[in-house]
Formats: sequence, structure tokens, C-alpha cells
Amino acid sequence: MSKKYTDTELKIRRAEKNDMFAVAEMIQELADFEKMSDGPKICVKDLQRDGFETQPPAFRCLVAVLSKEETDFIVGYALYFPTYSTWEGQSMMLEDLYVRKRERRRGVGHKLFNAVAKEAIALGSSRLDFHVLEWNDARAFYEGKGAVNLTNSEKWCYYRLTGEPLKVSAELGEMK
Repeated sequence: MSKKYTDTELKIRRAEKNDMFAVAEMIQELADFEKMSDGPKICVKDLQRDGFETQPPAFRCLVAVLSKEETDFIVGYALYFPTYSTWEGQSMMLEDLYVRKRERRRGVGHKLFNAVAKEAIALGSSRLDFHVLEWNDARAFYEGKGAVNLTNSEKWCYYRLTGEPLKVSAELGEMK
């Protein structure tokens, strides 16, 4: 088992605009891991605009920063945003939590996840939602934190509408 990082070696902080270069790189690493290398359609400029130049920002992001030999390296990130539940009120959606492969099993993921949970509670969220691919071993990590698989427990199915079907529905939409 790898040695856990100390609090002086590893810090979790709010991402800054320039951190989006490292985040974009890790988004691609995550896509490669998920066997969806062609998945990401956004670039650094999109992340910088959407997270730092719009009000309210489209997302929030935390980064895990490792300090070694007077140099800081971003080794992980968590990207999340507020949502709303008609049953429970304010909630939070964790879109991505990623730790670079060479830094896994050292407590980085735990620190990132716990920091997002802390922010969710501080913002009045009643829950923290996220998705994990069925084959991803990280499911055990989340279940170890007490997360419940809603596909199994409540039979919820997760759907997505994109591309042409989304455009067709939008063209048919009426608001007065």
C-alpha cells in the first residue's frame, strides 16, 4: 500500500482560472480511463469561461495540490455544481472526481471527496449526487463512504438527451 500524503504535502484548494490547463488534461486522462477517449468536447477556454467568467459560474472545482521539492503539482480535481431536488431542496452534483494514476491510494481521493461534501453541507445541500460507471472499481470507494447505488435501491435510470434529438425538442418547445 502506498504511503498517505501528509497535510503539509497535499492541500485541497479552490481551483483558479489557470488551473484549468491541468484540469483539462486530467479530464482527458479520465476519458481515456473510461474508454471514451473521444468523449470530451470542451477545451481549456471553455472551462475558464464557464467556471470563472460567467455569473453564476456553471461549475465549481477543487484541486489537489501536491508540494514536492518546492514545486506544486495538481494531482487531482473534483468538479461539481449545485442542483435542486423537488423532494429535498438544495443538492450538489459531483460531475467528476479524478486523481492521477500515480497518486492513487494515497488519500487524495478521500480528501477531495470530503472537501466537496463539506462544501455541499456548507451551501445547505441535503445530498451529494454522482454517477460511477458500473465496471469502475471506484464504486467500492464511494460505497465505503456510505453512498447508495440508486439503480439497485430505487430502480432509477439515468437518461441523457443530446445532439439532434435535443435540438428537435428545443424547436418544439413553447414558452409564453
